[in-house]
Amino acid sequence: MRRFWDRPLGSKLILLLSIVLLVEMAAPWQRICATTSGDENRICGWKTAYQGSNSGRFAAFLTAVLIVWELLPIWLPSFSMRGWPTAVISGVLGVAVALFTLLKLIKDNEFQTGWAWVGLGLALAIAVTALLRVRFRWRTRDVRPAAEPGPD
Repeated sequence: MRRFWDRPLGSKLILLLSIVLLVEMAAPWQRICATTSGDENRICGWKTAYQGSNSGRFAAFLTAVLIVWELLPIWLPSFSMRGWPTAVISGVLGVAVALFTLLKLIKDNEFQTGWAWVGLGLALAIAVTALLRVRFRWRTRDVRPAAEPGPD
């Protein structure tokens, strides 16, 4: 458990947001009502992000891959995952999750509920956090402290 708390803040945020997104994708993203003839009541039902177009399932799969990627150094401590290449992979996965979630909203754009927009917000938060990690990793690798002038 200590290894989890030693992870960078961005990694912990990505893990938390990804788990919340996977759970939130089971919420009703669309309310679909079928019209009936005559004076009968309408027949209504719900669709989650996992139903409908395949983009929701792809987004869920990529979110699960991102969770495994971020938990890998906890499960395998010898796998260091330091430096910007690791952060770039997290960034690419985060952006892919956001793109497939946006595609899900575009393809199934009728009768969306607020849960669909919450899901998009979570996916965008994952992408932004992952991209900030890339920026931070890249800068810490390239920026070197200036040499202190010594007494002459």
